[in-house]
Amino acid sequence: MEPQLIQIIEMIAALLVAIVAYWQRTQKIEARAETSEVISFFDPVDETVTTPPGTVPARSWKMGEDTRRWVLTGHDPHNQAGLLQQIRDAEEKRLMHYYLTYQDRGGGYYEIEYGLMKGSGAAEPV
Repeated sequence: MEPQLIQIIEMIAALLVAIVAYWQRTQKIEARAETSEVISFFDPVDETVTTPPGTVPARSWKMGEDTRRWVLTGHDPHNQAGLLQQIRDAEEKRLMHYYLTYQDRGGGYYEIEYGLMKGSGAAEPV
């Protein structure tokens, strides 16, 4: 083979290697930025990211059917509708932590975190 042809082949191979290296570096930078956003979102002190990045699974803010049934049990239809609307609003906003309030049974609240019930309380009887 002629030396000029060998040089051309070597230059093409070097160019391909450089393109692959550049692409890998770009992917790594994007992954780091995405990871940083997810960490900031879950960090309670850091308020720079307030809506979850696309990679955060919906189960982080969506309430499961079992929890939803538990929340609704024992409430009258009017309060059940209100609780369901509060859940829809919170899930639409992708909130990780929120409170649901109800007025029947003397009034009270449910504390929800990551779609699970974290706590609850009732108003004191008068």
